Amino acid sequence: MITALRLAAADFRARASLLVAAILLVATPLAGYLLLDGFARGIDRDFTVTASVDLIVQEANSVGEITGSRIPAGLEADLVSRGLAFAIPEIHSLAGSSAENAVLVRGIDLDRYRSITRFDIVSGRPLQPGDPPDHVMLGADLAERRTAGIGTTVTLRGRPFGVVGVYTVGTYADNEVWLSLAGARDLLGWGDEVSMFVVPGNGPLAEGDVLPGPLSVARRGDFVALVDEWDPIFALANVANLALAAAAAIVLAVILWRLAWLRRRELAILRAIGMSRRVTVAYLLVEGTTVAVAGLVAGIAAAVAMGTVVEIRAFGLAARAVFDGSGIVRATALTAVILGCSVAAAAVRAVRTRPAESLRGA
Repeated sequence: MITALRLAAADFRARASLLVAAILLVATPLAGYLLLDGFARGIDRDFTVTASVDLIVQEANSVGEITGSRIPAGLEADLVSRGLAFAIPEIHSLAGSSAENAVLVRGIDLDRYRSITRFDIVSGRPLQPGDPPDHVMLGADLAERRTAGIGTTVTLRGRPFGVVGVYTVGTYADNEVWLSLAGARDLLGWGDEVSMFVVPGNGPLAEGDVLPGPLSVARRGDFVALVDEWDPIFALANVANLALAAAAAIVLAVILWRLAWLRRRELAILRAIGMSRRVTVAYLLVEGTTVAVAGLVAGIAAAVAMGTVVEIRAFGLAARAVFDGSGIVRATALTAVILGCSVAAAAVRAVRTRPAESLRGA
């Protein structure tokens, strides 16, 4: 093993550029794998919601908790007349000129919103009854992206709004801006319309009911199942990463074989004086392990660096990569597979060469 280490060290001095290229070759699919895994975990974390006992009444075939539903505010009286303990209106829509600068807008009933929505105040104060229409609360993620805080002003559709508080829910709602129903109607030009009503789940209405309008009854928070639509995209990207990993294993096997060929005279002499074929395998294993470990470290560093500056943004929602131990363990396992396949392929070819043939052709 000492001899193999010495030969490998000599290669790193003499052929540093080739081995650096091999390290980058291994690092590329590992960085892509880790970044995709991080984004998948980030989306799962940000879009996970706790089970809600409340239901929502919204326009049929819409996603009222995001956008697409507009119903008359006067329906509140009709819903209450059905025996519901409450029917609290909310407005959910988008404000912005493109998918990149779109902001999720949530209009809330200042008198009752705290009874149906749990959140923590990061700074400032919550919206209160009597606040003017141009006062808003920002979700923590949105405040970070806009570099906004208490006392600052945010612009929505060209209008200035003063920030009185920053909140966190721990879900997609941290990307929203909250303002009063009056403020949201004025901003969006909705007149006397809302997106939905939050109603109790233990009342006369049940999930799946259809009401005149047509209106539909859904479980609050069920729309997060739409996040599963991302799964085929991530699966396809992972297939591409695995293809890159397979290519990396093949090319690394060729590089290791080439290094063994360039060292064929030294390896032949060692075998001629009595050393077994294991010295060749040990040499390839040292070379391959060094490249694979360095590639793994470089891949992790690249994924973390890209994860801090790259985010998935669409229609007011943003997700960032989340890295944890399980993802790194899986990346390490993928590295081991690349290493094992490449060393095995190179070793099978290298040990078949007889010492006499190597010395004669040297």
